[in-house]
Amino acid sequence: MTHLRPAFAMVLLLGGCTTVSPTGRPDNVRIGQVAHVGGLRVTPESVIEDSRCPMNARCVWAGRVRLRVTVGGEGKAERRQLTLGEPSILNGHALVLTSVRPDRMANRALTPKDYRFDFEVRQ
Repeated sequence: MTHLRPAFAMVLLLGGCTTVSPTGRPDNVRIGQVAHVGGLRVTPESVIEDSRCPMNARCVWAGRVRLRVTVGGEGKAERRQLTLGEPSILNGHALVLTSVRPDRMANRALTPKDYRFDFEVRQ
């Protein structure tokens, strides 16, 4: 059983790592993890609002997601609020929260640990 301990320790260590896709865009970044996007370090801190229409419901409004992040680059760091799909201009670049997972369901509440985020920097 002791031969499994090093493997288990490695899994725990890798659990805090950010995954980067072949396109260089981070995928599945969780709250508290650092995403490296277009020369910026983006750390999701908290979901301010998730009013997206649940997948198993009908809604008049599609809703939105607002996320508090810390963005660092060029020796500075600042807090920002990002809204899904809307660019936030920083140092001449547009930082965009491009996706939020999982989808909401009417019969299931999401917790902060459930969320995964994707970001993109547009020129």
